[in-house]
Amino acid sequence: MLFERKVLVVEDNEINRAALCVILSSQYTVLEAENGEQALLLLEKYREGISLVLLDIVMPVMDGYTFLKHLKADHRLNSIPVIVTTSNNSEADEVAALSHGATDFITKPYRAQVILHRAASIIRLRETSALIHQIQYDRVTGVYSKEYFCQQVRDILFRNPEVKYDILCSDIEDFKLINDTFGMAAGDRLLRQVAELCTQRLEDHGICGRLSADQFACLLEHREDYADEMFTQSDSRINSGFGAQNVTMKYGIYAVEDREISVEQMCDRALLAAHSIKGKYGKHFALYDDKLRGTLLRRQAITDGMETALATGQFEVYLQPKYQIRDGRLAGAEALVRWNHPEWGLQPPAEFIPIFERNGFITKLDQYVWERVCALLQEWDRKGYPSINISVNVSRMDIYNTDLADVLTGLVRRHGLSPSRLHLEITESAYTDTSRQLIETLGALRRLGFVIEMDDFGSGYSSLNMLTEMPVDVLKLDMKFIQTEITRPTGQGILRFIVDLARWMKLSVVAEGVETREQLERLQNDGCDYAQGYYFAKPMPVGNFVSVLTAQAPPTNMENSPPAGPADRMDRALLVADEDEEYRAQVHRTFSDRFKVREAGSYEEAVKILGSHPYQISAVILSLTLQGGADILTAVQKERGAWETPCIATGPLDMELERSAMELGAADYAAKPHSQESLRRRALRAMSIHTLQVRMRSLQDESCTDTMTGLLNRRGLYTIAEAPRHASSFAVYLFELDDLKKFNEKYGYVEGDHLILHFASLLRAHTRADDVLVRMGGDEFLVVMRHISSMEAAHKKETAILRAYYESRYADPDLVACFAGTALWNAEEPLDEIIRRAREAMYAAKAGGKDECLLRKG
Repeated sequence: MLFERKVLVVEDNEINRAALCVILSSQYTVLEAENGEQALLLLEKYREGISLVLLDIVMPVMDGYTFLKHLKADHRLNSIPVIVTTSNNSEADEVAALSHGATDFITKPYRAQVILHRAASIIRLRETSALIHQIQYDRVTGVYSKEYFCQQVRDILFRNPEVKYDILCSDIEDFKLINDTFGMAAGDRLLRQVAELCTQRLEDHGICGRLSADQFACLLEHREDYADEMFTQSDSRINSGFGAQNVTMKYGIYAVEDREISVEQMCDRALLAAHSIKGKYGKHFALYDDKLRGTLLRRQAITDGMETALATGQFEVYLQPKYQIRDGRLAGAEALVRWNHPEWGLQPPAEFIPIFERNGFITKLDQYVWERVCALLQEWDRKGYPSINISVNVSRMDIYNTDLADVLTGLVRRHGLSPSRLHLEITESAYTDTSRQLIETLGALRRLGFVIEMDDFGSGYSSLNMLTEMPVDVLKLDMKFIQTEITRPTGQGILRFIVDLARWMKLSVVAEGVETREQLERLQNDGCDYAQGYYFAKPMPVGNFVSVLTAQAPPTNMENSPPAGPADRMDRALLVADEDEEYRAQVHRTFSDRFKVREAGSYEEAVKILGSHPYQISAVILSLTLQGGADILTAVQKERGAWETPCIATGPLDMELERSAMELGAADYAAKPHSQESLRRRALRAMSIHTLQVRMRSLQDESCTDTMTGLLNRRGLYTIAEAPRHASSFAVYLFELDDLKKFNEKYGYVEGDHLILHFASLLRAHTRADDVLVRMGGDEFLVVMRHISSMEAAHKKETAILRAYYESRYADPDLVACFAGTALWNAEEPLDEIIRRAREAMYAAKAGGKDECLLRKG
């Protein structure tokens, strides 16, 4: 049998005991004891595994009444039912047995059907009662379960329609951290203390239930005098009972006004109030109000629209590039999701992801993103784009899907991909639970070839203990951790320790949220492997990412990467110019796994290859003792440019020759004789540095551009202003979208961003390719137009741009008017002076008011 019920027969008479065993053994596993003392030993062994005890009263060593006394005093055993068996059929004996805690009473001689019927009834009653108790009461704290609490609240509200009530919900701040620090047993003890405090405070004036891990709810009669003192006293009592630890509770209160909504919704409103003050020092409770109601309605609208959004393709995959720090090369991307709602516009993930994680829709959305990413990788492979990996998010609910491994392996197999191309980024909500299932699932996925990334390490939810338990390949540092570390002096933070620990555990380290050059340099110095963040690029639509991907040249610097295939070698070449044929052959063998190696034994051959070679010359290894070697080095700089081709000079151990080579632009100098392994390391390092320099120069160009609109920013404007100007006359226009803040407040910041993008597009449409377009700040734009020599011509163009704006669908004159000011620039005056004059003209236009502005544009 799958589940056998055990019955304990306690009887000193061997014949009676045997008779009971024969009757019961047809349906139960029967245990035997000769007296109460033996029976207690068996109960200690099996405990609640025993479903029923049949007990004789008159026995040696320990009689039945003494046995019952011990049984009922033990909270672990007192729920086990006992049927007393006796030869006396008196009412006094029956009353005595029942008063000692017996459940039933039967007399001898035994009647088999009566005994079996009563045993089955009592066991069934006990099991049903236990099941009901499990349903009605929380196992850890003993207060009502969520379901029974809601049922009881419904009944109380129905029976007392004239009484006003409040729902009070509590939430323990950083409860997960308490579990991590002190252990699950301490966490359970804290929960029991909170539950005990709630029931003591309520007494007979309310009821209490546990909603989830650390969230409790109480129903109590309404009061108007809630004050912080009430809740600080509760916190003090909880802390004193928890070893004076700093446990902080947040409370939310919903006054029950709408009795038509579900109790679950009432609790949601109270919890929403509690969450609104999380992290706010000195705030202990909050009342649910209309502002929070708006938040709840927004959540409901998101929930109502999610299925339609998925079915109609409103969710869009965005990709954020990930770069290798040592050489600045694109190493992969992280897949993120945006909701492009037809009415709300582009929604960031923080708006909807937490809601989807609560309601379970996150599993559908994740699978949609996985499918889309795999399809993109397959398409890019077919087009011959550089091969990269993409990280996708895996949430807690995905982990508990027993088909997860089958879903993911099916995806990569269907799209012809290696599992290692899909990096599985375990989100914060998943790894806050270090359950055995989580560890086993990740281990299985890792064995299948998927790369496992631990996200948000250092955010406060992760721990070194997690790092040792979870099977991971990549450690992803939280952006707030990065920002905090950069403020500490080098050597005083723990970033280097984390990176060294990762090295020891053979993990790669990715830093997210890198925003400044200072942060990048610190990460580089501390040995971090990869970085992503706004310093490099924001998350972008797939089309924009493809432009980044295809613009990158094939890698030339990854010493630990697999050998290049024949096609890769045909795209990249290395020139060795040396008078020694054997040396050239050695170099050929050393680099042929990565490059198409070209050899030159003379100045003429080297210059010819430099001038006409159809492939990318990735590096030159040049002997300065070759006749004309110094001239070849000069030719490398002239023909290829120092930014394009690093040159490793070789020659005898001669400090003067080495100095001369470096002055002429050599990337390194390798004194002969040297090993080919040493030469290979020097060349690859030089190419790595060169690639990083190219990337840094590109980043400097990017720093001159406004990331939202693609126009120049202030830095870009002044960079261009420093360049020589050949035209003799310019018109400088300054435009301002007035009251943009009000527009944002009415329509939302997403629509405000769309307005800014629209105006940038409008400027492009009304200017020439060689005009200068600048976004000066949030709502201010500047245009420099060439070959305009009169104010009449300048005002004509200004009017055309303003008219185009007011005719566009974005124009809302009641909120955002567009004003402009114009000045002529003869290219001899300082730029700041011209901008000042244009701004004065714009202020004069604003002084005329919106009506005059509109009249002028009509």
